[in-house]
Amino acid sequence: MIQIMQRVETINENGFPTEAYANIYGEGHYVRCKWVWNHGSEVFASDRYAERRTATVTMRYSAAATDTRCVVFLKGDDTPWEIVNADNVEGRNQWLELSLVQKVPAR
Repeated sequence: MIQIMQRVETINENGFPTEAYANIYGEGHYVRCKWVWNHGSEVFASDRYAERRTATVTMRYSAAATDTRCVVFLKGDDTPWEIVNADNVEGRNQWLELSLVQKVPAR
């Protein structure tokens, strides 16, 4: 299960911009999906010089989730996943496939 959050930029009490997240479906709402970790020689070749993880999510279509400015949070994980690509499968407005990337802190 995932939460799809939209970045909301606010100004703090010192006048500096801060970034917060707001759930696009409402507070505490999770979306059921199929989560697949990307793996294989192609992924390792493209990730050779970058510390990152990739995954693909398949879920019911929602126009609100196609915004690539949104981020995805896997249930139980506080690190955001960036949406690289949102694909309306076969243009039928039935399934949505999200390509995700998560940057891993350097060791």
